[in-house]
Amino acid sequence: MSDSWRDRLLPASFRGVAFWVDQAKTPVGQKGQLHEYPQRDQPFFEGLGQQAKIHDLMAFIVGADCLEQRDKLLKALEEGAGELVHPWLGRMQVKVGECEMTQTRQDGGLVTFSLKFYPDRPLRFPSAAVNTQQQLLVASDSLLGSAVSRFEEAVSLIKAVRIGVKELRDSLKDVYQVIEHEFKQVLDTYRDLNLLVRSIKELPREVSAEFEGLLGDIRELKDFAREGYRGILANASQQVEAAKQIDTPKLTTGKDTTAAAQAMANLVQDALLVKLGYKVAQMPVATPVVKLNSTPAVGQQAVQPVQRLEVPVADDVLTLRDALNEVIWGAALKADARHYEVLNALRQQLFGHLTAVASSGVRLITLSPKQSQPALVLAYQRFADATRVGEVIQRNGAAHPGFLPAKDLKVARE
Repeated sequence: MSDSWRDRLLPASFRGVAFWVDQAKTPVGQKGQLHEYPQRDQPFFEGLGQQAKIHDLMAFIVGADCLEQRDKLLKALEEGAGELVHPWLGRMQVKVGECEMTQTRQDGGLVTFSLKFYPDRPLRFPSAAVNTQQQLLVASDSLLGSAVSRFEEAVSLIKAVRIGVKELRDSLKDVYQVIEHEFKQVLDTYRDLNLLVRSIKELPREVSAEFEGLLGDIRELKDFAREGYRGILANASQQVEAAKQIDTPKLTTGKDTTAAAQAMANLVQDALLVKLGYKVAQMPVATPVVKLNSTPAVGQQAVQPVQRLEVPVADDVLTLRDALNEVIWGAALKADARHYEVLNALRQQLFGHLTAVASSGVRLITLSPKQSQPALVLAYQRFADATRVGEVIQRNGAAHPGFLPAKDLKVARE
């Protein structure tokens, strides 16, 4: 047993060239600066971190072929960096420092080396991270420009005198309802459907300019700080349903009236997709969440609520992604080749950004409580955060917060 440490020694080598080691030194502990002051007996040591692991080896090569082995070791040292097998510390990647070789006539067949090796940590190469938010904004801007151009080209081919006002008004009722809900600022100019119809017939370019200016203002809004992931996802889901609603206006009579109705419906649908692009681009990819080491009591949380970073629910994000993918495909099928490319670019950027957001979120899981319990209890037991009671109630449609039903409940994984 007394020789067990010898059995654990490794045969020393550098870049595969073997040698013997008499002594090895490696700095340990902390480096720093000692401050001493006049008329004061207590010095102060300013710690500056760990000392670099510099390996000083007193090595030698001996034997009838020492000159050949010497040349191999010299060649390995000149190559700079490689793997050092340290007899006591094991394998490591190092860079060659200042070394000395000693040969004497009296010590024939022996070559000694003073070797110095520095730690070699491979440099991190810079890696590019795709800014999906910015790409989505660019694609949304492109769709806005293409939508305005498509509308103005369409109305330029329409003979206004042949537009039936009553028929156009009847055809755009559903479109105007969407405008009332999603573009309320436009109502300052078009207070009712009659004004909108008259403008389409007489001043169509002002209509497109109104939507273009409104969307420019929407682009600058910062809703995420106020609404968070849940608010953005809820609003976006409503807007997707609105975009489906106006995919095709009600059929009407007259070639020019039908063309005007379709052009207006296309403009409002494109405007909704642009608004969705701006809205979704506000959602960032969430940063990793650090879990709490301890769970504050409910009473303490009532006084000082738990502060945590918000993360998206991946299932909700993926549902919105698939719904957007479907509605944009539908819009692209009735577009010309140029507008199709712009819509497809927006679809791809929405898909990519929402996929990235979902990858940083949490998934939904199913809980099956054996008996009814208050939502507050479930939130505290599951998340260690009583303030998330509203999330539990809303996601499961609980009729009363004090009595969650004893059935499968959906909650976000923490």
